Amino acid sequence: MKVFFAFLLLVFLAFSGYHLSFRKFKVPLFARKFYLTGLEFLFLGLLLGPQFLNILDEKTCEGLAPVTALLLGWIGMLFGFQFELSNLKRFPFIFFEAALLEGLLTFIIVFSGIYISLPFLIELPEHLKICVSLVLASAAACTAQTGLAFVSKKNIGKYQATIKLLKYLSSIDGLISMLALLFLFIYFPARDSSAIQNAILGSDTFIAAACFAGIIVLFNLFLIHRKNQNELAMIIIGMTIFISGFASLMHFSPLVASFFVGILLVNLTPEKEKIFATLASIEKPAYLLLLVFLGSTWHIESIWIFGIAAGYCLLRFSGKMISGAVIPELGTNMKIYPANIGFGLIEQGGLPLAILYDFQQECIFEVTGSVVGVALLSIIYNDLLNPNLLKLLFKKEN
Repeated sequence: MKVFFAFLLLVFLAFSGYHLSFRKFKVPLFARKFYLTGLEFLFLGLLLGPQFLNILDEKTCEGLAPVTALLLGWIGMLFGFQFELSNLKRFPFIFFEAALLEGLLTFIIVFSGIYISLPFLIELPEHLKICVSLVLASAAACTAQTGLAFVSKKNIGKYQATIKLLKYLSSIDGLISMLALLFLFIYFPARDSSAIQNAILGSDTFIAAACFAGIIVLFNLFLIHRKNQNELAMIIIGMTIFISGFASLMHFSPLVASFFVGILLVNLTPEKEKIFATLASIEKPAYLLLLVFLGSTWHIESIWIFGIAAGYCLLRFSGKMISGAVIPELGTNMKIYPANIGFGLIEQGGLPLAILYDFQQECIFEVTGSVVGVALLSIIYNDLLNPNLLKLLFKKEN
């Protein structure tokens, strides 16, 4: 009974909160930042969690696992739909190179820093040290463009070229994170080198690839004839539920599986516009629900976690600034962009939240909660710093 009550409460909060969040209220900049990104729902989830009201306790969250898997699958599918080849070709190919380079450099810098620093913080086995470094680096590589809403409309024209590039980078650099997570969920079940070799080169990989191809063929058969919006919505919901449930059953990532299905669908089906409209229609409620679930499992066990989160935030900041400084050096056409464009790449957005919750659901260890807690604090730090850094970027560019 508690599971049904919690489910109804979450649905009510998500759809009612949607009308309050993501709005530009006339409030101070600090408070407006929370309203614009929905971060207040992270603290609402903390209030509903075991530490306070205990509505979303561990048992209840386990009962709602199909809902969380669907949320992850929905977000993954939506992100995959950003990689439509016909749309990507409308931009210079050097933009795509810049996005991959920016995401990859940030990933490498953060991964290396965390991997080297972990032994000084906690003693972990080698495979778990790699997993923690991978997931934190994956979350760090992502960028969001929500903060660009703070740019004054009268000034948008002055910075049009830079804003265009920032939007493109924030849409593409998450690809590095998805590829890293794909490796993570192949590597994670393995405990030694022989197990890793079997996981990568053995029959499991062949079976997984065959199942994936079968799913794509099945869904394209469903979509071969044009359908109205309601019929298409039912197919997409069923498709996402099936993929997410199958991935969870196989102890794989619903986020990653749905992401690759989304890439193939957007490039193969003629119904892609309708499918994207269906996916985007509940993107924000799904994001708010994810925030609530993450908040309910958020534990701050020590005051030191704030300092560790600041260090992680600084490491990511270094990665974004270094990768941003490299972008103007990619070619003559990129010289028009400022070397400090990394100031516009600080906000992380919703994809890292999905990555963290996906990791938390599948990689259950004693340190998992602490890792997620550090990353959540860092996301809050970055979101609060982002408006001031954007002002600094555009002020210097001007």
